[in-house]
Amino acid sequence: MERATHRRLIDQLQHPDTSEAFAIPAEHYRDPARCERERALFAAPRVIAAASAIAPGACVPIDTPGRSLILTRTGDGELRAFANACRHRATRLVDAPGTPKALVCPYHGWTYDLRGSLVHVPHAESFGAACAKRDLHAVAVTERHGLVWLGTEIDGYLGGLGPDFAALGLAGHVVYRTSRVTRRCNWKLVIEAFLDGYHIRVLHRDSIYRFFVDAASVAEPVGPHIRAVTARRRGASDALHELATPSYVLFPGTVVIEHPDFVSILTLTPGAPDVTEWEHLMLIPAERAGETEHWAASWALIEDTVFQREDLWVCEQVQRGIAAGSTTELLFGSLESGVRWFHQTIAARLEY
Repeated sequence: MERATHRRLIDQLQHPDTSEAFAIPAEHYRDPARCERERALFAAPRVIAAASAIAPGACVPIDTPGRSLILTRTGDGELRAFANACRHRATRLVDAPGTPKALVCPYHGWTYDLRGSLVHVPHAESFGAACAKRDLHAVAVTERHGLVWLGTEIDGYLGGLGPDFAALGLAGHVVYRTSRVTRRCNWKLVIEAFLDGYHIRVLHRDSIYRFFVDAASVAEPVGPHIRAVTARRRGASDALHELATPSYVLFPGTVVIEHPDFVSILTLTPGAPDVTEWEHLMLIPAERAGETEHWAASWALIEDTVFQREDLWVCEQVQRGIAAGSTTELLFGSLESGVRWFHQTIAARLEY
């Protein structure tokens, strides 16, 4: 987050939101028809990798819900993306990162270069002219702010958050670890969990509450997205990262958290009204990559405990209550005002 923006939001913590409480119908979290309409929102750009993970000459498979891709970087630095499927019989081409000279299908040996061009077909004469125009299917990706995004027009998508992402300095970060799991809850419940500081004292009592002030967070809409800070207990200095933790919700389903010394990028995809695919990409400063014990402890605290055993666990408990018909609506107070903007954006996009 830009320093001036970070400071401005911290100053706003002294002026809490006094908006009225509001409710969201429980049916919005269990209706298959609505879920299918919401899935269309995920055509928006999304982060699929750290740019630093694709070195010149590298080939990296990227699997996202509903898509299997190959990212390559040519010797001159050009980033390319393709469907991870041979153009002969759709066999998966790449299973693990590497630096191959060519991509060779393990089924029949069709061979492609790192630009996706078909360069060799065994017994090509048996196909006649059918081999023509059988290069790998290209997929549109964009490299921006140290990240690889699925889609184009990333600057327009980020809008007013562009300077914030530039300030993160992610071009100087590397991947420490990733997590991909499926949880039994609606995707919106997970976004809501990252849009309030109201739950920290109770849900995170034994994990991270010791670092934060109770119910002290402030957010603001930035186009369809949301920018927020959550107040930390004062550290040894007045450094901004010791005063508050910035975070972002990129509409519809990406959460970015700027921890004091690393960044979490969380991407969500709805599989069904009560199924969410979760991926956590943990990025650390390249010059500190050797601090393995420190990063292992950070991962154990944030991913294993806070995200998996607390945030995602409680979202599943909410979903169980909804599925049992225990309530007709979910109630939100002024400390959860970011949730209102989030649902207003969904409603506007779905034209409700």
